[in-house]
Amino acid sequence: MKAKTNIGIALVAAFAVTLAIGIILHLKNHGTLIQPRDVLKVIHWAFGYAMTLLLIVHWTQFRKMLTAMKKKFRWFYADTWLLIVLFLATLLTGTVKLLTPVKIPHLGLWHYGLGLAMGVTAVIHLIRGLPALAKYRRKK
Repeated sequence: MKAKTNIGIALVAAFAVTLAIGIILHLKNHGTLIQPRDVLKVIHWAFGYAMTLLLIVHWTQFRKMLTAMKKKFRWFYADTWLLIVLFLATLLTGTVKLLTPVKIPHLGLWHYGLGLAMGVTAVIHLIRGLPALAKYRRKK
């Protein structure tokens, strides 16, 4: 259980850093340029991909439990799947943005919007998940 907790804490930390730096990077569109921008981009990239690895571990740890919770905790189940879809879309747009040698119009804005939506969904997932996890563990 301690390993799952450590992965969860690391995941939340990686998510928070990635989201915060993503918002800071987006401020350029509103006339606020925070330097060193290139360093912030690298940190955003590194924490984003670290978050991806942590999410894979988190998913393998809890996928059976999520399936078992499907009927009792429908909202949590739905929120989790929405989070997965938003995460994959954010990851895809970010990776394309990173690897494409030419600028694709509005891709960064899509990535930002998807990241914000994922952020809201992740907070809901965390708020709903902790009590649901506690209830599930008590029933076992």
